[in-house]
Amino acid sequence: MSGLTFSTDSVTGLVRITDELAGAAEPASILELTPPATPVRSESGAAARFLPMEILVLIMKFVPPNRQDVFAAASKVSRMWYHAATPFLYRYPKITGTNYIQFASTISPSSTLLKPCPLGSLVKILDLSALVHHGTPSLNARLLRRVQTSLEEFVAPQVSFGYTCIVSLGHCTQLRTLDLSLISQAVNLDELFRHIGDLPHLRSLNFPRSSSIARPQSKFLWPKRLERFSLSGAILDSFGTETCLPENLQELHVSHCPFTKTPSVVRLLSALSPQLTRLSITYPMPCLSFNALDNVLNLCPGLTYLLVAVDYISSHFFDHGHGHPLRRLDLDASGNPGVEHKVSPNDVFIAVAEERLQSLRVVRVCRLLKWIEREREDVEDLVEMLEAKAGEAGEILVGSVGEEEEEKQIGVWEFVEGRGNG
Repeated sequence: MSGLTFSTDSVTGLVRITDELAGAAEPASILELTPPATPVRSESGAAARFLPMEILVLIMKFVPPNRQDVFAAASKVSRMWYHAATPFLYRYPKITGTNYIQFASTISPSSTLLKPCPLGSLVKILDLSALVHHGTPSLNARLLRRVQTSLEEFVAPQVSFGYTCIVSLGHCTQLRTLDLSLISQAVNLDELFRHIGDLPHLRSLNFPRSSSIARPQSKFLWPKRLERFSLSGAILDSFGTETCLPENLQELHVSHCPFTKTPSVVRLLSALSPQLTRLSITYPMPCLSFNALDNVLNLCPGLTYLLVAVDYISSHFFDHGHGHPLRRLDLDASGNPGVEHKVSPNDVFIAVAEERLQSLRVVRVCRLLKWIEREREDVEDLVEMLEAKAGEAGEILVGSVGEEEEEKQIGVWEFVEGRGNG
């Protein structure tokens, strides 16, 4: 027997509990025995000794993905912090020549007696750009196989990237960005496209600077959702005759094409003209003439961003494109003698004033052109013209250069050579 009896008060209707055992405390109502809706701090004032896992994960999300030191320190606090920080720690591992072998051995142990490490399924960005002569093609291929279910972005190393790595890339079904630009040895593009052509989520592809095509007349199987393509090497002539270019391609970068001539560039741009919105053609392109790209605005009527080396345009570049939607223009330069005199702020000013480039809001120029140093007053006039056109269009003037405000920027800026690609 518990010694408890229950009775209902005839006046208040409350249930009363009576303890019939000897020495029992004063009867209490059911309201007094029910715990409160929210926890009450104990009289000792002791704080909670742990946070819920959901709170820890939210804290981790506020840390920038590249702050590996923060995630590593957090994982040493306690077991709960370890489980909360580990997915973020391995999502974007910072790999260098000193820790690569240990990382690869952890993710993909070579011994068949060891179970595969589950940490490989956490890796989303694998950047091997810091590696030079570390590892082997077989080790890189095995590492790619271990992370294939989750990998979204991959940057290949300079060396130790062979056919087995290409085969492994074909199994990375979640891959969105593939950067092969640092590879020094020749890559067979026929084999590359054969394995990556079916990747369903691939949107960005950067070619290696040394590439070869075994069958020049072959048609490539392009990834269906490819939106950004960076082309380099001695292969542009083959792509100029390609008739099955990706339908969703909107952004094209061309550089380091030593044997490419003007007709090849024109054919490629003509084939992509209805869909391109962003275009970059930069130095070195030694076989292009001094005015090879003067007609780019006519060839690509939908561009909103253009990065071009002034080595390949003249002042007549701004005679084309009446009412063109170009919003941002980046002018790069090689630094060769005389290029700083090819294009002036006045050329851009006249094009904007005469509404050939009425939508232009941002002009960024390479410091080698010396616009600020030699033609500061003309640059200030150009800024006023850009702001006036923005005011006529009812746009808000923003002087910030932050990435989040890129679409609202208005003005003229200088950049260091080699950093014009936006």
